[in-house]
Amino acid sequence: MVFLSKKSSDRAKTQRKMKTEKYKELSRIRNGVETIPSILWRKYQIDHMPVRGLLPTKLRFGIKLAALNFKKLFGYLNSVGQCALIPQIS
Repeated sequence: MVFLSKKSSDRAKTQRKMKTEKYKELSRIRNGVETIPSILWRKYQIDHMPVRGLLPTKLRFGIKLAALNFKKLFGYLNSVGQCALIPQIS
């Protein structure tokens, strides 16, 4: 006779559900949404800003967001020149 706890039973059910296509699609969406906050925490260290007060903090945060946006823009502009051109059908 085997006894299983409720917790281990629920965990097994969750693992079976996570293998379905629906949950794989949801995990892809979640990964896409969580990338920007992760980058802001790791690279731009938004949790440790050396300023005091609401306005300086807003300004520093805005500058960090602008830096992230410029980096993405420059990366995009550099990659556009490397793409193969699609010939026009005329």
